[in-house]
Amino acid sequence: MAPEEDAGTELLLQSFERRFLAARALRSFPWQSLEAKLRDSSDSELLRDILQKTVKHPVCVKHPPSVKYARCFLSELIKKPSEGSVTLSESTAIISHGTTGLVTWDAALYLAEWAIENPAAFTDRCAVLSRSHRVAGRGPAEAGCLPGAPAGS
Repeated sequence: MAPEEDAGTELLLQSFERRFLAARALRSFPWQSLEAKLRDSSDSELLRDILQKTVKHPVCVKHPPSVKYARCFLSELIKKPSEGSVTLSESTAIISHGTTGLVTWDAALYLAEWAIENPAAFTDRCAVLSRSHRVAGRGPAEAGCLPGAPAGS
């Protein structure tokens, strides 16, 4: 990455970090700059870096924002295109009484089957689990990154 690209990426990350930690309105985030950066760059780590600067930031882990704010932020973030991304969406209109047990598991099985057939798609990738409620000892979101590993490991 060229020095000016590095500087631009760092400014973008700082902008996301400051706005998120200050709980600024989501419309104030530089979403268009992020989309342009994702289109023009082969840097697949940008979304992971944004997660580290926002929902996984040490201050945020110790003092998490509201569940609604974190969920809205993550929902907006996962809408952004990323080369080789996989998105699983769910509609509350087709589930019973606001629960997810009637839809998610079939989708998870299809995703797992696809992941087994396409392991390279998950090498050096991050996954975000957005929650509508808190789980004991955890914040409203979890993010995990998968290190590069040989296929079949």
